[in-house]
Amino acid sequence: MLPKTQRLRRAKDFALLSQKGRVVYSPFYALRLRQSQLATKIGFVTSSKVFKTAVLRNRGKRRMREVLRLVRKSWPANMDLLFILKPEVLKADAKDLEASVMRSFEKIPETLSQPPKPKTIKARRKTSIVYKENS
Repeated sequence: MLPKTQRLRRAKDFALLSQKGRVVYSPFYALRLRQSQLATKIGFVTSSKVFKTAVLRNRGKRRMREVLRLVRKSWPANMDLLFILKPEVLKADAKDLEASVMRSFEKIPETLSQPPKPKTIKARRKTSIVYKENS
């Protein structure tokens, strides 16, 4: 388990990453990332449409947490990282997952150097977290 200081916990962080984060794709997950003023924080999304049972959702998150624990020294500094898991993460070998995470971390500077792609605001209500950020 990641310590609380290394976890994305607020709904606002997840919403900003989904709206304004840049993406690095992998066969096992999509990594959304954005610069932060604080230390690196990591979050996971496992969809109930993709992973039908809670057992599978939790297994995917546990596997990714273990891989990230093993590569802790190579985490990028001052980033918010959100791993959106795909079903292939359950079948993959641990070494393949580790190699994929390392490749994704190597792609981060290139991804940040590209201009952001314009996105339409998905928030319709003024009470939405993302709506407040964009106004």
